[in-house]
Amino acid sequence: MDFFLESNDRRGHERFECRAMVQYFIKKHSLRYMDCELVDVSRSGMGISIALPEDIEPGMEVSLEITIPGSLDQVTVRGTIQWCQRGERIRAGVRFANLLEPELMTRLIAC
Repeated sequence: MDFFLESNDRRGHERFECRAMVQYFIKKHSLRYMDCELVDVSRSGMGISIALPEDIEPGMEVSLEITIPGSLDQVTVRGTIQWCQRGERIRAGVRFANLLEPELMTRLIAC
């Protein structure tokens, strides 16, 4: 079973699949925004998948540029890496600094 969909979910908000394009920038670490794959999103965070090699650890601050599906609109959210799992790619959980507004969540999961 997929790590992100296990029954011991620790998020306080329901998570949804999303097709938004996302780029990440790790504060005091990254030189530029890099592409990542969005696994799922909730009002309080998101799961991302990052190509190797990348050196990320829990506790790092991250900025995420999210392109709203079906538009050219972008939104930047800030958060903290909560956990990482290394394999063929790095999977990471990001907790947002602030909850996403319900209207933004609706736009993200509409497609």
